[in-house]
Amino acid sequence: MIPKTNGRRCKMFPSSHSGTSGSHPEGIDPSLRHNALAHRLVRSDALPGAHKNVVFDCTQTERFGLRGPGTMDWLGSTGVSAPAAVNTTLTLPCGTSVLRLGQQEVLLAAPPGGSGARLRELRKAWQDSELPAKGYDAYRDEGWAWFVVSGPAAPALMRRISMADLRPESLKLAHLAQTRALHLDAVVARFDRFGAVSYDIFVDIASAPFALDVLTETAAGTHCGFQFAALCATK
Repeated sequence: MIPKTNGRRCKMFPSSHSGTSGSHPEGIDPSLRHNALAHRLVRSDALPGAHKNVVFDCTQTERFGLRGPGTMDWLGSTGVSAPAAVNTTLTLPCGTSVLRLGQQEVLLAAPPGGSGARLRELRKAWQDSELPAKGYDAYRDEGWAWFVVSGPAAPALMRRISMADLRPESLKLAHLAQTRALHLDAVVARFDRFGAVSYDIFVDIASAPFALDVLTETAAGTHCGFQFAALCATK
């Protein structure tokens, strides 16, 4: 639902994603990418407790999106489980999240703050696969910004940023909505991270600064003490 853009982001692992390594299908030099929010948020590698209200920018955390014919066949060939229904999710034992966005469309995301090693393995396996149809790279790591809203007041904040009913009793755990949020087309997934009700929000990366403006102003209006940070990936 979110349109593909040419937005670029800085990779956290230049040694394994260099422009000459061939690990990226376009051979893009990661030094040319940047995080549009880097100058606006403090960086943190500390995960919050269940009682802390937080908004994390997780845009630099690894993710990998595929779409098109053969996507689900390839995923099955790797032994990776996939959600049975569109607009549902599951979490693998390694912590990787699998979001099913369409009959032949998935997004795989490392756990917020995680190293993303498993995602890099899967990307390499996809590149090396000889299946005649295996989907194609949807460039979700470059085209989508990623925020995580978590804490006891998370539902109250979500209620203010979307007209969709995103209450925990409506958007169940392990479900997602392709909807409008932050005045943008968005994918909103329910993952109860850090022991609290949590929402992953994916929006067009070109609109990330605007989305952060809306989140900041709206969170302040809840008077719930939301803390903002860019969550660093572990190495």
